[in-house]
Amino acid sequence: MKKILTILLLCFGAMLQAQETAVTQKMPHFPGGDDAFYSYLDKNVTVPHDFDKEAYKAEHHNQFVPVSVGFTIDVDGTVTNVKVIEGQDAMLDKRAKEIVEKMPKWEPGKSAEGKPIKVDFAIPIRFNLM
Repeated sequence: MKKILTILLLCFGAMLQAQETAVTQKMPHFPGGDDAFYSYLDKNVTVPHDFDKEAYKAEHHNQFVPVSVGFTIDVDGTVTNVKVIEGQDAMLDKRAKEIVEKMPKWEPGKSAEGKPIKVDFAIPIRFNLM
């Protein structure tokens, strides 16, 4: 019994060592900075042509549709793991995901040691139905 317990503790310890977490010293940056990021969103957040704006507004009594999108900036700056965290409509959720997936590479985040690291983000995308 002691041998089994010892083996389990050793395995558990090895698993803990394998799960390193890096502290982000420098956050990722969109190419061109915050202004370029907001400009990218302004230019690309468009409602699909076949989306029925009037029916949505009548049902939900709102002209703005928020969609929260999560994603990861990988060690090379690539946008990965894009997923809708909270959405209102399948068509707009899909469009929000596409907008994030098409973003250019970011400047990756860096650890305290200066090594590139993955960083998770979540942003709200707001569709205007006017």
